[in-house]
Amino acid sequence: MKVALLFNERPAGISSVPDDMFEEYDSLETIREIAHALCGLRVEVEPVVADRRLPWRLEEGRYDFAFNIAEGPLTLSGQARRCREAIPAAVCELLSVPYTGSDALTLTVTLDKAMARRVASAEVSVSRAVLLQSEADEHQIADLQFPAIVKPNDEGSSKGIRKCSFASDASEAVERARQLMTFYRCPVLVEEFLPGPEVTVAVAGNLPDARVLGMMEIAPADDSRPFIYSLEVRRDWRRRVVYHIPPRLDASTQDCLRSSALAAYRLLGCRDLARMDFRLDSRGRPCFLECNALPGLNPEYGDVAILSRKTLPYEKLVQGVLVDAARRTGVRLP
Repeated sequence: MKVALLFNERPAGISSVPDDMFEEYDSLETIREIAHALCGLRVEVEPVVADRRLPWRLEEGRYDFAFNIAEGPLTLSGQARRCREAIPAAVCELLSVPYTGSDALTLTVTLDKAMARRVASAEVSVSRAVLLQSEADEHQIADLQFPAIVKPNDEGSSKGIRKCSFASDASEAVERARQLMTFYRCPVLVEEFLPGPEVTVAVAGNLPDARVLGMMEIAPADDSRPFIYSLEVRRDWRRRVVYHIPPRLDASTQDCLRSSALAAYRLLGCRDLARMDFRLDSRGRPCFLECNALPGLNPEYGDVAILSRKTLPYEKLVQGVLVDAARRTGVRLP
């Protein structure tokens, strides 16, 4: 069985865009680790760059399956493409190549934070927020209670989320929103800050048998407040973060997190593997923040790999994605 491992290369020598513009793209080390894990299923794995040549690469390679971790193309001008994560999946569908992970619709919806919140809010609690498309929308900020978090709407991997994303009042929120719209060229989400712990939940499999792989509380190493899982913190996670597995929460709150994660997984149409991020409000109620339908799989610092490390070896985590996808599509593995 021949498997294409779809990924995007991080371009070198690009200095005219924010330094986190290609933060989502995986390192070659991660690609090698995933390929090595998949080989344990006795499949032939070939890394395939998901650029404009992807349709030809897939057709010429005659692949039986695609393992998709590609984030989709960005323009070198820094222009965000809201549907970019959907492009590799759509190409696979065009060529009738079965692939792991969510389909193009879900990948588009989940990259758009406001849209994902809107869909999930049918059954899952969310904090109050406003979406700013331009400076003409700034008056909507007056409807929020502060402090708030200001972040790009169409980005992942904490791109654009820095320490200065915490806004104590409306004027700070407006200033940060204008900066983000200039740098990332996409709408900005201003979300009321939730003071409780941040928890991420990994969900695997497919309905009706989707299952929670594990949950992890993400806490500051120095108990600093307010804590934001910002880009600076993620890049320095060894010194600045403590991961609590399971979260330091009572059983009923953990049950609420499990049911909320599974509900969001179902509502958003996720498949095979996804990660749901939550934060607790002042009453201890979990509120949905966003969904990562293409969660990072770096064996050392990927959140899903960390939270499942004590119960599931990395190789089994990666292999499980392909096994679930093959079962879903009716493809027999070797």
